[in-house]
Amino acid sequence: MAALDGDFAPPSLAAPLFFGGVDSTALPSVALAFGLAGAAMNIVWPLFGGRRGMLLGQVGVALFFSVHYALTDAVTGAIMNLLALVQALLAIPLGERPAFRIAYLATLPVIALVLVLSWAGPPSAFAAVGLALISLGRYQLSPIRFRACLLAAVLPWVAHNLAVGSIPGLIADACAFSTGALALRYVLRHPQASVRAD
Repeated sequence: MAALDGDFAPPSLAAPLFFGGVDSTALPSVALAFGLAGAAMNIVWPLFGGRRGMLLGQVGVALFFSVHYALTDAVTGAIMNLLALVQALLAIPLGERPAFRIAYLATLPVIALVLVLSWAGPPSAFAAVGLALISLGRYQLSPIRFRACLLAAVLPWVAHNLAVGSIPGLIADACAFSTGALALRYVLRHPQASVRAD
């Protein structure tokens, strides 16, 4: 699956950065496999109980999609997903150690830096806005606010995935929005069920 115009880095930049010079355009089936694995994980993580489980599920999604986007030369999307992975890991202790927020918040300016350094047009902006909304969600200790922010983040990722031609990304977006909306509806109707931090 090849990236379209927009979130694209020339092979001379993208391939050495991620694969030591391997021609990533020769690996479409591997890219598709990683993308579909990420899509499958994205379908199930909103159903995980508790904040810790949801964040660990997102770690898996980010890992699979980092590889998927790298193999399709969507470099901004790949780097933003690596950053999302780091942020999800950093966010896990927030419920237990609120002072850890300082370390987590320190990762937020990196989004802007990645945007500038990997700028490739509107898809880069979409990926940055999507990650910023995810970051805002991960900062929330309330599962209700957490889920609401993550639902809002789906729209810029849809725009990114349309621009770079990622079918697995669009599948993941559609499924995450559907399951996430159902999960948010449930916690709104049963607020006591959303109290767990782990």
